[in-house]
Amino acid sequence: MFGWTGRTVIIDLGNNSVTESRTTKKYAEQFIGGRGLGCRLMADLADPGIEPLSPENPLIFSTGPLTGTSAPMSGHFSITTKSPLTGTIFDSNAGGCLGAEMKFAGMDSLIVLGKAAEPSYIHIEDEDVEILPADHLWGKDTHETALILAPKGKVACIGKAGERLVPLASMMNDGYLAGRGGHGAVAGSKNLKAIVIKGSNTPEMAEPEVFDRTVEKVNKLLTANPPISKGLANYGTSVFSDLMSYMKILPANNFRNKSSSALNSISGEFIRENCQTEKKPCYACPVGCRRDFDDGTLVPDYDLLWAFGPNIGNADLDTITLLNRMCVDYGMDPISCGSAVAAYMELHSSTPEREKLVALVRDIGEGRSELSAGSYSYMYSKGMPQNSMSVKKLDLPGYDPREMAGMAIAYATSNRGGCHLSAFMAAPEMMGKPMALDRLSFGGKAALVQYFQNLAAVIDSFVICPYATFAMGEVELASLLSAATGKTYTAEELLRSGERIYNLERMYNTKTGFSHEDDALPERFFGEGGIDREVFRNALTDYYHFRGWDERGVPSKGKLQELGLQERWTN
Repeated sequence: MFGWTGRTVIIDLGNNSVTESRTTKKYAEQFIGGRGLGCRLMADLADPGIEPLSPENPLIFSTGPLTGTSAPMSGHFSITTKSPLTGTIFDSNAGGCLGAEMKFAGMDSLIVLGKAAEPSYIHIEDEDVEILPADHLWGKDTHETALILAPKGKVACIGKAGERLVPLASMMNDGYLAGRGGHGAVAGSKNLKAIVIKGSNTPEMAEPEVFDRTVEKVNKLLTANPPISKGLANYGTSVFSDLMSYMKILPANNFRNKSSSALNSISGEFIRENCQTEKKPCYACPVGCRRDFDDGTLVPDYDLLWAFGPNIGNADLDTITLLNRMCVDYGMDPISCGSAVAAYMELHSSTPEREKLVALVRDIGEGRSELSAGSYSYMYSKGMPQNSMSVKKLDLPGYDPREMAGMAIAYATSNRGGCHLSAFMAAPEMMGKPMALDRLSFGGKAALVQYFQNLAAVIDSFVICPYATFAMGEVELASLLSAATGKTYTAEELLRSGERIYNLERMYNTKTGFSHEDDALPERFFGEGGIDREVFRNALTDYYHFRGWDERGVPSKGKLQELGLQERWTN
């Protein structure tokens, strides 16, 4: 197989076994890789009713057919599991360099099952796979763990939050958070401290010359795209702070207000002009939106600047950076952590005092706070779940759905929960990329959201950076995939794969117990000055129609048959 390695590694920590199987060619071609392959494997391996922190819940790492090649932004990997935070099937598109190393070691997928009797880590070097003791690592933060294991290869690890089964826990790799949804807690429930990978193979292309020409064309598209070449390349994702503030739509104080002029002190422009930073690009990334301060501390990206900045009424960059570093060390999603703090502050009418914030985040990471379970569980316990700014228990990031109609639909219908990357509608609604949309209008958005959701599923299955969609669409992606694998793909076939993935995830969640009633937004967003409830309901009805789902939001038998998913996912 070209593009894919054909190798899937299965590790059962419960019986200390390692087995291998051939990647199913049909799965690879229909689900591409990454998110799609992870979703397909989850459907095969795990009953939807499985408990997220049980040994039976798989933790699946997958690469894509472009991973580890010269294609821009192609060093990512995907992690898929059932989320202990949301209860949904949950994938994360993770950056850094571990994805490329996984491909160099010859793997399409790594499936981790069971629970080790003692703290353990997995070491993979090409064909050699070992399960090793990690007692000396247990209790250490992610920075310490990565430093100890780095000589053996690229590292993905958990910190104390994962060890303590905090539902906000993430895995960390290359100093970056590998997504949201509690993957770190799933690893902790398996006594899995880390995965270390080192490879020496080179991915083979079916048509290398055609592939190289296509890569050259795509790189030109990235260079010609101002949001990427002028914005992200110069300021990092903090450039979104400037844009959102300029448009006066950046949410603040747990979505009760809009951001104030104090945001100027934490904007991308302020950071560039007043701080010494160094780019830390992911593998094969010509943009380099991630960067470090000169002391090696990670520069907070937009999501983190917002979560510990306007979201909690804080305008001090030093405090934001400290709280972000704490989340990184604990191995914890800062968006959900910041949202839990914001909910607490609203409930108690608190002000953002540095010592108090540090104590709150520390207690969350240690798993000794009511907030450790997330904002929804916390506010539900207080009788006010409506004050959790979440969808399907996943906290919303800093893109206000009252100001972006497409984002409102995308949030509500996301299979992960309140995730902006399930369909990054901020791109067309705020930046006019790849098309300009009226951000306040619901007209025509139902059809467009399902298109962008399908495209995002394709991006996450390749697995490449979501920002690639600023310059690349399904036509360019089809060209890259065809040259890499030797199988001719059309743009329509790629989008059909995205649709197949999205419907399979939807059916998994449906069998878990989710329904159309979960396709909702917090009450705060409706009413005077917000979203018209009737217009929103009509948009959801239109969305279900365009998806080929019934009025309950369940994919019809005909739609499942059309997508080749009918074998066990029937109504």
